[in-house]
Amino acid sequence: MGNVKEKLRALWRDQRSWRVRLPLAILCAFSWVFTFILFGPCEIYIQNMQEMPFPFLTMVPALLLAGGAVFAVLLAVLLLLRGKLFNLAVSILFAWTLAGYLQGNLLNIDHGSLDGNAVNWQAFRSPMLINCLAWLLMLSAVLLLLYLSRRLWTRTVELAGAIIIGAQIVAFIALLAGAGLYNVVRIGQEKTYISRDGIYEVARKQNVIVFLLDRLDNQYTDEVLELHPEWRDRLAGFTYYHDFTGSYANTRPAIAYFMTGVEHDYSVPWDDYFHRAWTRPVHPLLQDIHSAGYAARVFSDCAYVFGRAQDAEGFVDNIHRDVQTVHHDIMLSQMLTLSAYRYAPEALKPYFQMYSGDLGDIVSVKGDGLENNLFTVDDVAFWKGYREHGLTVDQDIDGLFQFYHFEGAHSPYVMDENAQSVLQGTRNGQITGNMEMIFRYLDELEEKGLFDDATIIITTDHARPPGHKGDMSDVSASRVLTLMVKPAGAGRDGPLQVSNKQVCQDNLRASIAGCFGLDTAPYGRTIESIGENEKMTRVVWMRGEEGKMANQLFTFQINGDANDFANWKLISKREMKHIGL
Repeated sequence: MGNVKEKLRALWRDQRSWRVRLPLAILCAFSWVFTFILFGPCEIYIQNMQEMPFPFLTMVPALLLAGGAVFAVLLAVLLLLRGKLFNLAVSILFAWTLAGYLQGNLLNIDHGSLDGNAVNWQAFRSPMLINCLAWLLMLSAVLLLLYLSRRLWTRTVELAGAIIIGAQIVAFIALLAGAGLYNVVRIGQEKTYISRDGIYEVARKQNVIVFLLDRLDNQYTDEVLELHPEWRDRLAGFTYYHDFTGSYANTRPAIAYFMTGVEHDYSVPWDDYFHRAWTRPVHPLLQDIHSAGYAARVFSDCAYVFGRAQDAEGFVDNIHRDVQTVHHDIMLSQMLTLSAYRYAPEALKPYFQMYSGDLGDIVSVKGDGLENNLFTVDDVAFWKGYREHGLTVDQDIDGLFQFYHFEGAHSPYVMDENAQSVLQGTRNGQITGNMEMIFRYLDELEEKGLFDDATIIITTDHARPPGHKGDMSDVSASRVLTLMVKPAGAGRDGPLQVSNKQVCQDNLRASIAGCFGLDTAPYGRTIESIGENEKMTRVVWMRGEEGKMANQLFTFQINGDANDFANWKLISKREMKHIGL
């Protein structure tokens, strides 16, 4: 018993006063806080600032407060400890900081963008094991150094901690200089936003309504049509164009390209691309619709369509200016989660994975009778509001372009076939939920006598994503989009028709212009002008997501039926400089 007490006293015995231990404790605690709470979120913000809906200068004070609180706790704990317990605590904290710093800068594996795609973590079991061993090796090295020489251990911890802090300060200054201090400060300061105004409202005539179901590859549509053969009757009046190709393989910039015709080669930041697309469009579809005296509304996430909503102000009628509220608790939680995802060992990353679209929850705008008038893509919330309000008709609008962005086949699957929120849904369930929402919308249009006069389009922005092999097989497969069109003048007569016209988003853009009586010549050929058996040449740009294909932009030329990948020809490949989250 006496030996046990003596060993316990030995753990606590320390000839160093707290003043001697203080500098080491401060440096160790501060390097941990600076790396994970201060520098991590700031670096992620600057590198992806086009996607951040809140100001940088709003985030910094919150990080400083959180970092200060954590620093105080860590320092208090370290100073309460003495002797070998103090040394052990410092070793663990220092090894954690060092391993996390190396993880974030050297050891991370490319899991693709945080775009909602499910990551096949099982495929990374071997790298995860190796990564865990690397972390254990770093901790063991620090403890071994402590065992061999406490003086050398002290100097190493102090020097390495100072180097980590200094390197990140230099990196932060370089990031600010590269992005431009003005640009960093400006992001999130704009008062313009996409509002929910008119979301359940249509015009008294000449409605062109687009339902975009994200990532709705025609193979997915064929699958749900097999599961729901009754839909062919419910889609009476529609034509299913089974050979419809898109432009880009991602929402951003697919929707912006569809509406403006401006290509993006990923050589400039997203903010620059969006500004050019909306201020100098090749095909100013929304501007032309608005100039012709019709209304235009777009209900989608601003960061994925406009970049800066103010660039579309004046011709998109649901863009407004109001004071926006930043929810600091959500902001802090999500930015620290992103930081943890970057710095955590591979085995823990699944617990910190998040969807970049969740950043939209950080900001809200108080509207008339609405808790939040700022629109973000949230199908469950859309359906709840629709059930409460139903469709109304604005008698003062002579024509309307209404664009709805739904989640469709895009993961994460958080909605079931009844359009109710679920934690772990399925792709087909979410598609079914969207379609049931659309069917109810169509029924109400018919009840109000507006169905026959309306042009209704069910489509998508891009098809299914690349796989997870990280080689050319990820992109070597046809990806054809869904397009169903019910033209004005057609009623609900006969079942769904199928067409094999070789058409693309450029043709759809021209057809929409024609729906408003605009001159379609500058837009190119409409869907209606293309023959059923006419051979067409189309172009698709596709991003590689992982492995050797990461950061590569592939340009495919399609000659003939796009459903046959033999008709796809890779005509160029280039490195992408600016991608984002």
